[in-house]
Amino acid sequence: MPTSQEPARPTGRRRRLARGIVLSVACLALAAATGIAPDGRGPAAAQAAEAGRSGRPNVIVILADDLGHNDLSIAGNPLVRTPNIDSIGRQGVRFATGYAADAVCAPSRAALLTGRYPQRYGFEYLPYLPGFQSARDGTYGADRHKPMVLPLTPPPPEKNGLALSEVTLAEILKARGYRTGAVGKWHLGYDPKLTPTARGFDEFVGVLGGSSLYADQKDPDTASARLPWSGIDNYLWETRKAQIQKDGKTGPLPKYMTYALADEAVGFVERNRDRPFFLYLAFTAPHNPLQAPKAIYDRLDHIKDEKTRVYYAMIEAMDEAVGRVLAAVEQAGLADDTIIIFTSDNGGAFYHEIPQENLPYRGWKTSYFEGGVNVPFLMRWNGRLPAGRTVPGVVSALDIVPTVASATGARLPRDREFDGRDLLPVLTGTAANDLDGRTLVWRKEDYRAIRHGRWKLQTTKYPEAVWLHDLETDPTERINLAARLPDKVRELQALFAEREKAFAPPAWTPAARTRIDIDGYSPSAGDDVEHIYWTN
Repeated sequence: MPTSQEPARPTGRRRRLARGIVLSVACLALAAATGIAPDGRGPAAAQAAEAGRSGRPNVIVILADDLGHNDLSIAGNPLVRTPNIDSIGRQGVRFATGYAADAVCAPSRAALLTGRYPQRYGFEYLPYLPGFQSARDGTYGADRHKPMVLPLTPPPPEKNGLALSEVTLAEILKARGYRTGAVGKWHLGYDPKLTPTARGFDEFVGVLGGSSLYADQKDPDTASARLPWSGIDNYLWETRKAQIQKDGKTGPLPKYMTYALADEAVGFVERNRDRPFFLYLAFTAPHNPLQAPKAIYDRLDHIKDEKTRVYYAMIEAMDEAVGRVLAAVEQAGLADDTIIIFTSDNGGAFYHEIPQENLPYRGWKTSYFEGGVNVPFLMRWNGRLPAGRTVPGVVSALDIVPTVASATGARLPRDREFDGRDLLPVLTGTAANDLDGRTLVWRKEDYRAIRHGRWKLQTTKYPEAVWLHDLETDPTERINLAARLPDKVRELQALFAEREKAFAPPAWTPAARTRIDIDGYSPSAGDDVEHIYWTN
């Protein structure tokens, strides 16, 4: 035993602690002398991680393609398991009513990336694609209802997509010092002036157009289902290849498309862990052609309908891909410094003929009934947003740009009007939730829709029809009140006309009008069945 005059000898535990302190001091001294951080990062990376993150959280926007309101397990669908996507809402917020800004791919994406109605800058229809009319005129098989093929005038290439006058979220964040990457489906223009790297993205890997095969048609590890009643589906199978664009060059897919996109997204996160980044991850799934990893397809043997089984296997593959991205964020130590948003560009497609995709709502992609535009909408920002909360009220993909700009301290251009709103005051509790009182509008040629508070009005010319629904008492749009409340119809028509004054004429002509039966196709369906004609 040491005497009171003798210094105590350090125990084994104390000796290890002392050595650790000495080593830590030595590492800090080395970092100060060489600029190399103790974890091996260079001076620029260390400084970015230390100071550059302040006020500039990372942003990841994940966009599914044609994912219906009911296509996630968080929505209660017993046919599919999506724990990774669900976790974004369980660890963050799930919006009770989240709207896409259009009911079809490209205009919806334009709105998401600009925060402005696509009709403001003429993006009313899908970009012109040579040969697409052959998908509508019977060349690749007859549709359930024969489309009206329209005279088509090709626009100049540099105007066939997102108008050059528009500013994207990538450009806004790039000005704030962000590294920006787009992975997946673009569909906003093919001309070099319109591609992702010309619109604010530092990197792009994916598909410039609307669709691609997910794997080679003869791939033994892939299960497939064709939709012979759909001219579009037949067209895609006959004209598309399993390809991806990277570094400006198009080549064969290295693996199943969804997994290849996940690889690229994970690589982007890992390369940019030490500086603020914006990742726009736009999956092609579950848009047709329907192809899924056979390993997932095999375990979904509880689903007896073949196309439905492949479809939900595609969604589970996308969930696995999202899980890999979330894990990369976690492993990089960025979980608390990253805003993650998940949504879909529109509802599930009518030509799948999978009735549960958009339940409990009526309508489909390419209609403004709730099934076409009411989509999953989840958001996570650890420590800033409440966890596991469902937020009542109405939000839109239009809100992503102003909300992200607010969260990152980025400046929105002052020379234009934005149609979305900053959601952070409501989400953080610094402002009362007034989201139920919002007004949103949609337009496609002579088909118009407006939601104003609890009321929703739709009017069409093809056929002549008016639908008025009180979404507070009739959220699934079953009771048409138009004949009973003509004054409310006129009020909403006037409000739409006022909003429409800001819209530009379409920048190019559409290819066809397609009949969409609101409650799904039936062999006995006649003109008395509720339907609209969608122009694209």
